[in-house]
Amino acid sequence: MKNLICLLWFWLVPFLAGNAFGHFTAKGHVHTHSTTKQVYSNPDCQNTDSCDLKRFTLTTIVYEVWFSDDPIRPTYGNGVIMEYETDSIAALENYAIVQFKKGCVFHSSKNGAGKIDRNINDVVPSFGERVPFCFDDWVIDSQDTDPAYNSDPKYGRHYLLRWNKPGSYDNRTQRFYGAQKPRKPVLYMTDYPAGAFVTGTGVRNVSLEFKTCIYKANDVPAETRRDDIHFARPLTCFDWRNVYVYDFAKASFQTELADMPRREETTTSVKAPPLDPFLAALIGLVCFSFLILRKPRRQKDQYLL
Repeated sequence: MKNLICLLWFWLVPFLAGNAFGHFTAKGHVHTHSTTKQVYSNPDCQNTDSCDLKRFTLTTIVYEVWFSDDPIRPTYGNGVIMEYETDSIAALENYAIVQFKKGCVFHSSKNGAGKIDRNINDVVPSFGERVPFCFDDWVIDSQDTDPAYNSDPKYGRHYLLRWNKPGSYDNRTQRFYGAQKPRKPVLYMTDYPAGAFVTGTGVRNVSLEFKTCIYKANDVPAETRRDDIHFARPLTCFDWRNVYVYDFAKASFQTELADMPRREETTTSVKAPPLDPFLAALIGLVCFSFLILRKPRRQKDQYLL
């Protein structure tokens, strides 16, 4: 998979000079609908002994991806940029971001009798295994047993966090914290979960809720279970959603949370369709690349103090 992603990236680079509101070829583009910021300025820092944390910001991006082979039906998705700032470089490792998730990625289709069939056949890496992408209750969003987001068993929990020029998320200028320390004490990560789209045989729906929280790093255990969601008290959390559920009667995606498929009514497979990893990597790379390479527009920010 790593080699596949590298090949996709190499292939996409020549087309990423435009912005998110234009075409990267004559046939396809990414359109950003909105960008919203939530900012926590740590007002109660003395009581939590965390005054070296200056802010924690979550930027939510709502976008569409249009591909040349389907100019009528785009892929819909929401993504986030998680960023925090401390008062010194040394203090960056005093904090860790943990994300929690709940919900499903599921496929739906309408049969000849007019009945809507739903099934779960997407899988997701979670705590060292691949599991069906459907969680009835809140779980920690982590690929390994360290709950810190973007941690790695080989490199640790902070190595893969990124930094960049002030205000930039351009992948051409970003650096990994573990490879080179930043000049300014600001680190960030991103998350672009599964997208929703219509195919010739049915619909891929996403109904996912997230809580992105920042903790004092010492309060986050080095290893735990995916359902151990109360391991410590966070400094703060931000809620966001990635919800696009198709309404066959309206022939459009709705963004309200829907009832998740029940395990007993679905056909669950732990093996994803052969092309799904390819599409997921392609969509993620295209979306993130356009969103970080474009010149920023002024956006209306929402501050949570």
